[in-house]
Amino acid sequence: MSYLKHGARALYLSSILIFISFIAFIHAFIPFIFYDTASSLIKDLNKEIQQA
Repeated sequence: MSYLKHGARALYLSSILIFISFIAFIHAFIPFIFYDTASSLIKDLNKEIQQA
């Protein structure tokens, strides 16, 4: 993997993780919203990382 591709992938993954953390933050204050969204997105992201 080239330096540029590695950087792009790192930015992509970090943006997804920031989005997931925002969802978890909202869920902390309003528990009935995004009940299992963060955990399912993390599982999906893990599958994507394992396939790469």
